[in-house]
Formats: sequence, C-alpha cells, structure tokens
Amino acid sequence: MLPLISVVIPLYQKADVIAETVEAVLRQTYAHFELIVVDDGSTDGGGDIVAAFSDRRIRVVRQPNGGEAAARNRGIAEARTDWIAFLDADDLWAGRHLENLVAAAVQGDAVLVFSNYLLASRAAPVLPAHVPAQRTDDFFAFALANYPYAVHPSAVMIERAALRRAGLFPLGATMGGDTDTFCRLALEGAFRYVAEPTAVYRDGHPTSVLAHQLRKRPLPPPFDRTLTALLRHGAVPSRLVRSAGRYRNFLMLEYARQLLDFGDPEAARDILRRHCRLADDPVRYAKRFLRTWSFGHRLYALSRQVVPQR
Repeated sequence: MLPLISVVIPLYQKADVIAETVEAVLRQTYAHFELIVVDDGSTDGGGDIVAAFSDRRIRVVRQPNGGEAAARNRGIAEARTDWIAFLDADDLWAGRHLENLVAAAVQGDAVLVFSNYLLASRAAPVLPAHVPAQRTDDFFAFALANYPYAVHPSAVMIERAALRRAGLFPLGATMGGDTDTFCRLALEGAFRYVAEPTAVYRDGHPTSVLAHQLRKRPLPPPFDRTLTALLRHGAVPSRLVRSAGRYRNFLMLEYARQLLDFGDPEAARDILRRHCRLADDPVRYAKRFLRTWSFGHRLYALSRQVVPQR
C-alpha cells in the first residue's frame, strides 16, 4: 500500500498567492496525501481562502503569529503520517514532485529526500544537470561540491521521527533556521537527492522571507552556534566533523558577505578574522577580506558594473 504523506504549508500574509500554491499540491500525480495549512495569525484572509477549497484532504489549523518555524512545527505535530513534505506558501510544485520524493523515500535508506529546484528569478535549476540522483552519507560534502543551499524547504520531504530527534525547526530564527535544521538532520542519517527539478522557489516575490530579510541587518547563521554546541557534547559523528566544519565556514563567509552588502565592512572583517578559516575556502575568504577595505570595495563595485551593449 502506498504511504500517506503529510504536506505542511506555513501561511502568513500570503493571500495573493496561497490559492495557486494549494492548487499545485492538488494537481500532484501522487494523490495519497493530507494537506495541513497552518495559518500563523494572518490578517489578510489567506486562511479563509484555503478553507474555501472543498477537497477533504485539506485541513486549516489556525494559531497566533509565532513565526515560520512555529508554524512548521505545529504542522508536524498535527501530521498523521511518518513522512512530511514542506512547501512555502509562495512556492510551487510540478505535478510529479510528490511522486518522485515518495519513490526515493520508500527505498528506506534515508531520513530526508530532496529534489532539485528552480529559482524563479533565473528560471533555472540550482544543481547542474550532470549531478545524478543519489544517496549521500555526507550532505555537507555534497552541498559544498554542488550547490551550498542544495536543500530548500519547498523541495524536501523528511521522516517525522528524524525531525523530532533533530529538534524540529528552531523558534525565533528569522534567517537560516531551515539550513540549521537540515544540517542537524544530516547528523541523523543519509539523504537522498532526486535530480528532476520539481519545486519552484519564487525568490523574487515581494512576500518572500528572503526579500523581507534583505531589507534588514543580517544575522549570524544559527548553525555556527549549533555545531559548536554539538561538537562540545561529542554529538557529531567523527566522519562528519571535518565536512560539517567546512560547511559552517562557508555559512560564516556568506554572513561576512551579507554584512559587506549591508555596508558594515568592520563587522565583516571581524567575522572573517574570528570565525572563518582561510585554509577551508581561500578564494572566497580573500574576496571577502579584500572588500573590507575601501580600495577592495571599489574594485568590487567596478567588477559589478554592466557595460552597455553597443
């Protein structure tokens, strides 16, 4: 018998797009699912739009606003199944998305399965076509070798028991909480990658978390403290210590870049000196460090200019 899958959508102030997202779930070729939409205190009527759908597989759960992680965790608590697929309220799925993920999950050798996905702003998949479908025992090495943000919340299906062991989604994390969760899950077991890009991350949508965060001062990635604590308690498998550390280094280098983009080169320089390892990623480190000085920033600005076509 085919397994029942829970689909969890956290919803907050996305009334303009939520109907399209729900319809993408209802068009799945794999129809054996329940859809849990957690209305996280929306005031724009988005929950009512979902409630108006007549499909009996849909449940709307309402709660006071607690943030995206709280909404996802509520969906996990409400789920009636062993596997949970996640979809952000402003993202989309192609029709075969669930079918592909279920086929990967039923092989029984992974705690998380994820598909390639497209960035709407580029209309292109994030992982190259030459990367084959595979099982990976070291997600950190896989991500660093192929695409650092290989797992996206709208392209993932996770074993509920593993999510609970890993500690669910971190409450209060406004940015990077998803990555922190996936990294903790990578310490729980293997992942499976599905090469067909069947999820669409609408990164340019004005209601996206990324668009909202880009207007604010960047915050450090939660996985920096998470990994430090796990290493202190001996909770990281020895075979993953090196690759997990390299992945944390990448996240901190990205944090330095965000600080530079925000206009705080002094803070970026401090992060590079105190939290990043030159040996782990010398090219990226050098680029960031150069930008912390005025002449380097000018060179960077010149390199970003587009020469008009004649």
